Amino acid sequence: MTRKQLATIVHKALLAAFVLAAAAMADRYFASVDITNKLSRGIVLIVHCKSGDDDLGPRALEANATFGMTFHQNFFGGTLFWCDLAVEDKRLSFTAFDESDHETYVKAFEVSDGGVDGVDSFSGEMVHVCGWRVVTHLNF
Repeated sequence: MTRKQLATIVHKALLAAFVLAAAAMADRYFASVDITNKLSRGIVLIVHCKSGDDDLGPRALEANATFGMTFHQNFFGGTLFWCDLAVEDKRLSFTAFDESDHETYVKAFEVSDGGVDGVDSFSGEMVHVCGWRVVTHLNF
């Protein structure tokens, strides 16, 4: 085998290793968040989620329905999604995903008459995220 042939084989092997490593890292930066309407009396929930880069637009979520967000995290960190929720005369806003928050990592939220609760992915426990506040007008 010549030196040139060996160099070509090594180059292709390194390129293949780089591609495989990049694909494995891409899966690491994939995330999803679910929001489920658990309001009483079959009330429709308005959900409007966004990040600094993406606005997913307002959506009407029927009783017991789930809205799922799936996205890639920023390669260099800092991914942040927040959601505004509205029902009747109440409104709230909460952080649905914050890549920099390593204390609590919630991927599944339930919206009820008491506000937003979420299942902590590390402990498996339900945690209260925030409550409703009454507003005189909704500004979506």
